[in-house]
Amino acid sequence: MKNAFLFTLLITFATISANAQNFDVPPNPEAGKCYERCFDYNKKFEWKEIDCSKIKEQNTKMTTAQLSEIEEKKQKMQQYQQKLKALGYEVELTGIADNKTIIAHHKYLKKQKKKK
Repeated sequence: MKNAFLFTLLITFATISANAQNFDVPPNPEAGKCYERCFDYNKKFEWKEIDCSKIKEQNTKMTTAQLSEIEEKKQKMQQYQQKLKALGYEVELTGIADNKTIIAHHKYLKKQKKKK
């Protein structure tokens, strides 16, 4: 009886941890390497390794063109989040590809793939 309870408890925790995906950090990051979040509206979310000197460049002052490009990307993401929300997915309209948006995006792509 005790073994059955422990087995059930183990399966429950394994299932919960398998479903709890976190897209805030890359899977299996290596020390000393830098990564960038890459979001494509037609593909699954992924992390790409980048040159660490790019991060130092990002901390400098931005030009007006760079700031307007960031704002355009944010608005495009908000429109995509509105689309996902209208389709019934649980997302917040932040303009940022957060965990909820990425999970909804993956579900949306999977649903689109099934339709084809």
